[in-house]
Amino acid sequence: MSKEDALRLIKEAAETGATELELLGQGLTSLPPELFQLTNLTELNLYNNELTSLPPEIGQLTNLTTLILWNNELTSLPPEIVQLTKLKWLHLDDNPLISPPIELTEHGIEAIREYFASIKEGSQALAEVKVILVGEGAAGKTSLTRCLKGESFDKHEPTTHGIRIEELTLAGASGSIRCKLWDFGGQEIMHATHQFFLSRRSLYVLVLDGRRDERPEHWLRYIATFGGGSPVLVVLNKYDTNPSFDLNQRFLKEKYPFIVDFYRTSCPKNYGIEELRQAMNEEIDKLPMTKNQWPLSWLRVKAELEQMNEPRISYKNFEDICRKAGVEGETSRNVLAAFLHDLGIVIHFTEFELDNNHVLAPKWVTGAVYKIINAEPLAASKGLLRLDDLKQILAWQKGDDYHYERDDHVYIIELMKKFELCYDLPDKEVLIPQLLGVEEPSFTFAEEDALHFLLEYKDFFPPSIMPRFIVKRHHEIKDNLRWRTGLVLANPSLDAAAVVRADNEARRIQIMVTGKERKVFLALIWLTFRELHAGFEGLKVDELIPMPDNPNITEDYETLLNYAEQGLEKIIPKGTKKAYSVKELLAGVHFASQSEGERMIALAEGERKGGGGLRGLIKEMNSYILMKPNFMGIGVDFNALFNRERKQP
Repeated sequence: MSKEDALRLIKEAAETGATELELLGQGLTSLPPELFQLTNLTELNLYNNELTSLPPEIGQLTNLTTLILWNNELTSLPPEIVQLTKLKWLHLDDNPLISPPIELTEHGIEAIREYFASIKEGSQALAEVKVILVGEGAAGKTSLTRCLKGESFDKHEPTTHGIRIEELTLAGASGSIRCKLWDFGGQEIMHATHQFFLSRRSLYVLVLDGRRDERPEHWLRYIATFGGGSPVLVVLNKYDTNPSFDLNQRFLKEKYPFIVDFYRTSCPKNYGIEELRQAMNEEIDKLPMTKNQWPLSWLRVKAELEQMNEPRISYKNFEDICRKAGVEGETSRNVLAAFLHDLGIVIHFTEFELDNNHVLAPKWVTGAVYKIINAEPLAASKGLLRLDDLKQILAWQKGDDYHYERDDHVYIIELMKKFELCYDLPDKEVLIPQLLGVEEPSFTFAEEDALHFLLEYKDFFPPSIMPRFIVKRHHEIKDNLRWRTGLVLANPSLDAAAVVRADNEARRIQIMVTGKERKVFLALIWLTFRELHAGFEGLKVDELIPMPDNPNITEDYETLLNYAEQGLEKIIPKGTKKAYSVKELLAGVHFASQSEGERMIALAEGERKGGGGLRGLIKEMNSYILMKPNFMGIGVDFNALFNRERKQP
């Protein structure tokens, strides 16, 4: 449709006194003045146009209750939008907003009103950004950071333990931009903590070591999971030692469109450093964080937090600082906290609450965790930590950035539990699954009578999945049968047992369950993995059912459901010519009727006294939507169930 069509629709609405108007997908770059005479409108739909701005006259449509602006090119909203006092629904998805920031508009019209009230005294673009360097240990990230800062190469540069944070000023098109360079240590055991410090609205630099085989896709998937589409510069480092080192660049750029380009560097020879710095100059200028208009009150909060020496503060203290600076609204405070997190000034744990604390010094956290995980007593005890040993493990040593007081010890262990790095044992001990012994212990298990189920990770097998699963279900571990990549579980109330094993190289997890209520136990185990998977954006996991006579042949659970829904009785899985009954394959992991599903719920709820089962799982889950409406054929309204559980004490 043309602009003339839009004018015709506006004229018709004026003549009929219409209260609703749709101008969808008409390629409008601006709104006709005639539109703002339609003061009877209660709903205006401008979806899928090319609007770059809204004129102040939008404030004349004072009867609007719904304004739909999805999929336009809006970078800002006019202050007059707050004049729409009846507006309840404002839809702004898929717009490159910087004023107000899109993250704030996601909280609705009240948050927008808060924002415009706060910028009456003025606003300012933030010339600051977070640059995150990731890659394997000894890839040269720290040396690269030194060279970018203009410092000389040090061949004796020590390995980074945890996180190193440096400052660098780069030249954006509109002026200097302050960069915080976050140099992440490459130790895999620390990745479970790093994921809480990786952030959106950042620039990532992936550093690969040209002297050895690298795994770029592991890191690119890692960034895709936590970086929220942030741009990535891929550095082929140590070019002087292996000039022929290269990657399939076209393939990787097509698969990971957030890759900006590839850069060859050599720190000893200062080769390629200036080209990399120039690329960083260009990319930081494009980041939304450098364009967002911050109210002056937000900047006052940021300045005060940066001047504080404490490694952590209470959320109440944060609120007091905000109020003193003039940030009154709760939504504005939460959005500001998220922005400060992305800048690395405050570590804001949105995934959980921990004594309502914000961490102001990420090195304070990672330094402590690194000391604990790499302590000699833990290596000898296979991950068993006596809390009394923390006094010695966290004792200050020359070169440490922080002193850890006794009350810090409890907080750090609680934080590690929230990271799902460890869990409590009796007698003031905790266990860190990532430090368990590698060898699987001897035990007996009736595999031939078990339900078999497989989880296969298509592109990326997060190394933290199995340790975190061990933490989540540690209360069911049978006779201390646990090792680094597996465990044996027993649930007496369900009269069921299970073996769960991870094969990191094959990127799969095997689940076997026996016992009276084995379907129920499988459901609880399965849901725990689904919860873990939900924390990784875009993670692709196939849920597979092995064939009863050949466990090496599997079929996808969703495919079997589709066959059953279409009334197809037989299926021939890939790798065999034999036809199997769809109903029989589903029978092992599927409840045959709604009554069976309700029985599953009743049995799971029966675990309440032990803190496990469905109620315990619900308390742990961020969103019960993880479970599909017909999960395992249960046929129960789980949203209603969740609401009922949530209301109970």
